[in-house]
Amino acid sequence: MANDKQTHEIENLENMSHHYKQASEELLHAYQRNKEAARHHDAGAFKAALHHAKLSKHHSFNAHAHLTDALGIAEKLDAAQPWPSLAARPPSGSGVH
Repeated sequence: MANDKQTHEIENLENMSHHYKQASEELLHAYQRNKEAARHHDAGAFKAALHHAKLSKHHSFNAHAHLTDALGIAEKLDAAQPWPSLAARPPSGSGVH
């Protein structure tokens, strides 16, 4: 049973990693499209600028979805993790944390 739990956690971590990678790729594409929109806008090609701005928005939306999924997985893993090392840590003497 412990092995099944560990396998499930590894799958969750791999899935979370996949979402982070996808989000970073989408954000890169959004950035590139936004730069392209600005370039077209400066050149007076407003229809092309609008097209690239819409693509940038689409990529940003996809990145948001991937980050939301990754955060959901991270919160599930955090809730399931006992974190004994934090409870066993002695308080610092300064009172500042």
